[in-house]
Amino acid sequence: MSLGKRFHSNCTHRTAASRGFTLVELLVVIAIIGILVGLLLPAVQAAREAARRMSCGNNMKQIGLALHNYASVYRERFPNAGYAWPGGYPNDYSPMAKLLPFLEQVALTDLIDFNLYLGHPAIADIPEGLREAAGTAVPTYLCPSDPESPTHMTTMPSGESLTIAGSNYAMNQGSGMDGVFHPSFDEADGLCWVGAKIRFASVLDGTTHTLAFAESLRGPSGTMAELGRNKNTTQLYRAAMAADAPTLVLLDNKDLEGLWPTIPEWNGNRLSFWLRGCSPDGPIMNGRLTPNAIVPDLVRGSSKVTAARSHHPGGVTVGLCDGSVQFVTDSIDRDVWHAVWTRHGSETNVNDFANN
Repeated sequence: MSLGKRFHSNCTHRTAASRGFTLVELLVVIAIIGILVGLLLPAVQAAREAARRMSCGNNMKQIGLALHNYASVYRERFPNAGYAWPGGYPNDYSPMAKLLPFLEQVALTDLIDFNLYLGHPAIADIPEGLREAAGTAVPTYLCPSDPESPTHMTTMPSGESLTIAGSNYAMNQGSGMDGVFHPSFDEADGLCWVGAKIRFASVLDGTTHTLAFAESLRGPSGTMAELGRNKNTTQLYRAAMAADAPTLVLLDNKDLEGLWPTIPEWNGNRLSFWLRGCSPDGPIMNGRLTPNAIVPDLVRGSSKVTAARSHHPGGVTVGLCDGSVQFVTDSIDRDVWHAVWTRHGSETNVNDFANN
């Protein structure tokens, strides 16, 4: 072979060896990677949500254990939402505040002087001695699936701003089926209101068939105008109405569906304050609405119509009076749901709760 032919052959070989990917081949590789990502990403997201739901359930178990430890110290009573105070206003430390010592929150408990009067939220500022505690988020009270900030800025009656921390877990006030907006200082068919003195022995329906706590979503931050623009996700918001009025009768869910679109004002501070008991943003709720209901939570003064809510697909986590935790689906029968919020309703359908 001549020198020229050998040189031509070597050049051709090097060119073929260094040619690399064509555009078509590159696009095929990219498409394959995209398909793999599309297949794997939902599985990764599902695994992460499963872990968050498990963490939420563990939080509820810790709260349930704290509830039993509290009861063993305080004559088998459930924590209430405060007591009447001179002048008619309640000194309304929430049940979540009273459970802190039983959740190994000693340092935070030491910041709270339960003898200080919290003050009516419409006329009195939070006392200086309680403000650090008020703005401290408690990890056990936060569901990891809720993306909202655990703290909010609120404006006190004096005009001064204060950071407050919220909770995803709220105690059972009752079924909410008495036909009215139920003020948090009136006796209900559940466990917790201002001045309540309910003991475990009062749970005649059985501790395995009665809710102690349920989870819900903390309201989003933002101005009223910003909240009003997002009414397609009303399950995140609390509608605010006038002061307490016992004459507003609500007969069924159809009434609620007709009522809520007429309410002009929106508020995003639901469950934004774990320290206070009876105010609209405190950790007390009823079971009037079924889980993740389309109808938003409604509030009239300190009175509420609420639903358990979550970002867990298909349902919510609840804690029963016996300390157990259960995941309740959004499709639970409405009558069964109402029954497990009562302590002595003698409903026969509570046995269907485990099969929801």
